[in-house]
Amino acid sequence: MGTDDAAGLATLLAAAEAVDEFGEHYDEDDVREHFMADTIDLEHDTRVAVRDGTIVACGAVVGQVVMREVHTVWCSGVVDPGHRRQGIGRELLTWQLARAEELHRARFGGAPASLGIDIGEHHEGRRALARELGLEPVRHWFEMNRTLDGAVPDVVAPDGITIEPFAWDRDDEVRRAHNVAFRGHYGSTERTPQEWKSWFTGSKAFRPDLSVLALDHQGDVGGYALAYVYVADNVASGRNEVFLGQIGTLPSCRSTGAGRALLAAALAAWKAAGIDAASLGVDSENGTGALGLYERAGFAVTKRSSSWARQLGALTASDAT
Repeated sequence: MGTDDAAGLATLLAAAEAVDEFGEHYDEDDVREHFMADTIDLEHDTRVAVRDGTIVACGAVVGQVVMREVHTVWCSGVVDPGHRRQGIGRELLTWQLARAEELHRARFGGAPASLGIDIGEHHEGRRALARELGLEPVRHWFEMNRTLDGAVPDVVAPDGITIEPFAWDRDDEVRRAHNVAFRGHYGSTERTPQEWKSWFTGSKAFRPDLSVLALDHQGDVGGYALAYVYVADNVASGRNEVFLGQIGTLPSCRSTGAGRALLAAALAAWKAAGIDAASLGVDSENGTGALGLYERAGFAVTKRSSSWARQLGALTASDAT
């Protein structure tokens, strides 16, 4: 994959979206940000399939830079609907899994790894290919939505907690809070400043004006709700929709109502800004009660997907020889 492939990749992704209905749309700038970030090694960790000068498939491998107990490596890719059932997807995913294992051994060979892909609930062909290549379902995810044309919950901040708009001078404090808040969550890892800039608050979709923070009694960040607006998605849907990308609270602020207040404040800010609807993604096995929190705030499950993975054990001395 090269930086001059952005237009061809945007065309490929649009053709796939028309059939797969992921609800994800990319313009050329989105492609550059998502697939060509400076955190991705284009030469070694991406591939495109070209037929008659046209990109008909693409794939990328992204491994964690900082690992906790298990090194998670994600494989993402797509084949143009007009070129499916010809073995291109199998060839691509086979390469991705081999590269993912190579990347893992180079970075964190002394630890176990999970080499995974995400598959939507209606994509039986992808599930069949995943099974064929030795992957198994390991986690299930919900996409949840709600409109903002009705009432939203009242913002009731618990004692000692202050809800405030996102402030740029707290950006790295929010990053560090996120690393603590998601410690122990499936597939989570420490986010470096570079990753935070590439994928989170440095994203062109990030909306600081629609994001909120919870400050504890000492004035430190105890929670956050970060909002994103994906222009290409909204153009395609005809709706002005916001995506709740990350919401979390530090352990010291949990079971206090801080998370409920954060979500209510975010919903109020979005409604005041004229946003039509909101969406978010959640781990179906989230142990913090997030699913119930979202349901009580008016969100309902609209889509389901699963993570499939091949598990690798740690590299031993005998493996190395």
